[in-house]
Amino acid sequence: MDTVVTLAILRQAITYVREGNMRRARALGFNDDELRELRRLSATDIDALATSNPVVCRLSVDHDLLAGVFRRLSSDMDREKTIDRCLELGASVLMMSSFFGLTGNDCSTRRALLGLESRQGRVAMPPETEEHDAFRRWQDISAAPTAPDAADDIQGMIVLCEETCIPLGVVWQLVKNWAQTVSSSSRSKLQLADGRKACAR
Repeated sequence: MDTVVTLAILRQAITYVREGNMRRARALGFNDDELRELRRLSATDIDALATSNPVVCRLSVDHDLLAGVFRRLSSDMDREKTIDRCLELGASVLMMSSFFGLTGNDCSTRRALLGLESRQGRVAMPPETEEHDAFRRWQDISAAPTAPDAADDIQGMIVLCEETCIPLGVVWQLVKNWAQTVSSSSRSKLQLADGRKACAR
């Protein structure tokens, strides 16, 4: 095993040197003098070096770097799963663009790969009674159901969509409307209070 690893490292270093990529050659652990010596060796010499004793090259693992790569891969996989789930639940192109930067063509391609029917036009908003029921459930799901950033809670909106069967794109619009309605109502109350104070002076 040591011989195989050593031979692979030596050959890779020589390849980098011949390509003029000294930075990568040095990253393997060699200094410039060693790289110049390696470049002069024949294939037979390289094989002899690889089988020498003691072993001149060893494989090491950068555990911190590897952990970072694992985290990034896991994050990428989670993102892909979330994108697919959003499309399955009826997210709009505007929503997919806002959360994931996807274009209309991106969404169409992904829907085709997922075997989903292409959507045409806008999806109707739910009846008032269904919206009221959805809002009551949203108050349980969201920590701040009417905050301006409530519409950023994509996982919470996915839960609401799955429970109410309201398309995810519509859920997103409803959550934004609820936050906007409460905000407008608060501003109106504040303006009314200010008006009353002014009249009392």
